[in-house]
Amino acid sequence: MRYPIRVLFLACTGMLPLAACTHPEAAPPAARPVLVEPPHAYAGESGEVFPGTVHAREEAQLSFRIAGKMRTRQVDVGESVKKGQVLATLDPADSRLNLSAARAALNAAQADVTLASADLKRYKDLLDKGYITASVFDARSNALKLAEAHREQAQSNLAVAANQTAYTSLRAGKDGLITAVLAEAGQVVAAGQPVFGFAAQSQREVQIDVAEGRVAALQDAPVLHVALWAHPGKLYQGRLRVINLQADNATRTHEARVTIVDADDAVQLGTTASVLMGERVDPDTYVVPLSALVKEQGRPSVWIVSDGHAHRLAVRVVRYIEDRAIVSGPLSPQMQMVSAGANLLTENMAVRALPRQRPAGQP
Repeated sequence: MRYPIRVLFLACTGMLPLAACTHPEAAPPAARPVLVEPPHAYAGESGEVFPGTVHAREEAQLSFRIAGKMRTRQVDVGESVKKGQVLATLDPADSRLNLSAARAALNAAQADVTLASADLKRYKDLLDKGYITASVFDARSNALKLAEAHREQAQSNLAVAANQTAYTSLRAGKDGLITAVLAEAGQVVAAGQPVFGFAAQSQREVQIDVAEGRVAALQDAPVLHVALWAHPGKLYQGRLRVINLQADNATRTHEARVTIVDADDAVQLGTTASVLMGERVDPDTYVVPLSALVKEQGRPSVWIVSDGHAHRLAVRVVRYIEDRAIVSGPLSPQMQMVSAGANLLTENMAVRALPRQRPAGQP
């Protein structure tokens, strides 16, 4: 069937607007990446922060009491162990041979004692009948005493050999945690060579370095608090346990240990922590970087990320400290506060939160 050219032209031109009006849907804007960090509690007007790490009060390096070749290693770093648990073993072949030799030596010494005792009885009868002199009898008596001394020596050697056989197994002296592995199976270790780092299940404390001019202030501080970098929402009560009055030759700082009085399961060994020294810790006052502050109509605020979107939160600036500001407001250490890129945000903008990495102890 043939159609007129005019009809075909109208049909084609009628379809053109439909094709021109059909557009693919625009893709939603990509979420803007922003650096976030939690607001940090402010340690009072005279506050000072000492960065450090969490340690156990009782720490030690575990080692074998005898030399030998390590046969097995049965624990790894970070593993909890119980008192008496076997941590590693040495090849026991040499120790067993020494034990067998000590037993044989004791049996020989016992035989010498038996023989010397029988001889002394015979010589006693001969002395009573006048067949020998007293000096000959005294020589046999001394021979028995010497044999008995050799037996005691052999008994002690057997006890030592038995102990050395037991020393081929390295056991935990207390409940605790393995903090380091310093030797592997197949390695020949010397007596006393460290094999494991060990931290007992004792009180947790923070090791800090204090400048020479701040030792007296730390000793006289009425209040100490401990904040964990991994759990910034909680403050723990601290108590200064000890401070080394001898300064380190290289850094000229003094090592101090601050006990965490109310430590819980969140206080893990090796965790980065900060000791806050001040007259008080105000839970409603926070330290934020200046890059987190923005102003809208002259009013300061910060951006908080919630459900992948940015939301403005008004705060009040208490005062400025170098590159930081002390603010008060409805903040929380659990919040994700934008600390870089805040000036480019708008209300309810889609954002992608990237945790900000900061030096230990720096607010």
